[in-house]
Amino acid sequence: MSQSSPHDPSRGCAILYVDDEEMALKYFQRALDKEFSIYVATDANAGLDILEAHGDAIGVVVSDQRMPGLSGVELLKKVRRNWPHIVRILTTAYADLDDAIEAVNAGEIFRYITKPWETKALRAEMKQAASMFRLQQERTELIREKMSVWQRLIQLGRLRDLIVMGGSVNTLRYGDAAVAAYLQDHVTANQDDDLASSRHLDLWQLTETEISQTLSFVSQVVTRIADIANRDEPFATVINAERLQQLVADAFPNVTIADRDRVPHIRGAEPVLTRLLEELATAAGHPTDPVSIHPAHDDTAVSFSIPCAVLPTDSGLTSSDAAGLMASYLLAFHHGGRLELETSQDRRRYMVTLPADPVSAHPKPLSSGWLAPLLVRLEGWD
Repeated sequence: MSQSSPHDPSRGCAILYVDDEEMALKYFQRALDKEFSIYVATDANAGLDILEAHGDAIGVVVSDQRMPGLSGVELLKKVRRNWPHIVRILTTAYADLDDAIEAVNAGEIFRYITKPWETKALRAEMKQAASMFRLQQERTELIREKMSVWQRLIQLGRLRDLIVMGGSVNTLRYGDAAVAAYLQDHVTANQDDDLASSRHLDLWQLTETEISQTLSFVSQVVTRIADIANRDEPFATVINAERLQQLVADAFPNVTIADRDRVPHIRGAEPVLTRLLEELATAAGHPTDPVSIHPAHDDTAVSFSIPCAVLPTDSGLTSSDAAGLMASYLLAFHHGGRLELETSQDRRRYMVTLPADPVSAHPKPLSSGWLAPLLVRLEGWD
């Protein structure tokens, strides 16, 4: 095969020719094999097998109309359905022109060429078909790049909107830190699963759908916490180890408590703790493995270790299943504590840490640059 220039339309574009006439196959190869990689098949089924094996390399399929089994039009319909990026050409005798014209009008084929061919004209047709294939590839790549940029902007907007939401609920303390912790635990490299698919929507529909999803998520989160996060009734109840174990047992079927004598009494708002535990039980998939309670931070706080059967954000960062989990983070931080996801090869668990004195507790403020690791992960969302 001769060397092709960077602007040669034959570059990177193989041709599959399907015809039951051996002489036609040989003539086609002899006419074009100096400029193109050529695959040949003697019937439609053999052609489909070649496409299954080499479809990524093939840019043009040429098929004779009259063949045993599937006709050329029937074969090219299958090519259009399974390899829509491939340029499809029907070759036929004058007697079958009606089928060819109908196939062009229906969009099944790019064009038709009549037999017998003239070598120079056949080369020109194949170069034009290869050029069409390259143009379609370039257009697809440009659209893909444009949609990737747009999706990144939407994802950045999502992070911003969630942080703003956390800081704008004036009945909650430390809402921005809670949302940041939620994002740090649950932003993953494949987190565009719940983003509207760019294959089926234009840019404006994509944006509208994302806005709708985010608003719905925010509404669900706020609804879950609005009735209990009331700063006018601050952390007035003293909760000892026994009462704490009972509250946890109301949400989880299996509870153990370690070093009971060292577990501090905590001042708290029982409605906040109850809702926090209920939401976590749902978020963790109502685990049957034991939830453990133990002292923390030199006995100035208490921790719950909650095993996960599922992660709601496996189905999307702002999916409806994740709203309760976001509420859990907000409530834990509102109580002056923390909620963190711990992962290892064989297990995932949430660690809730609540201080004995929520009023004087101050979660660590967001440090400068905390968003950078999330943006690095965002680079994986292609």
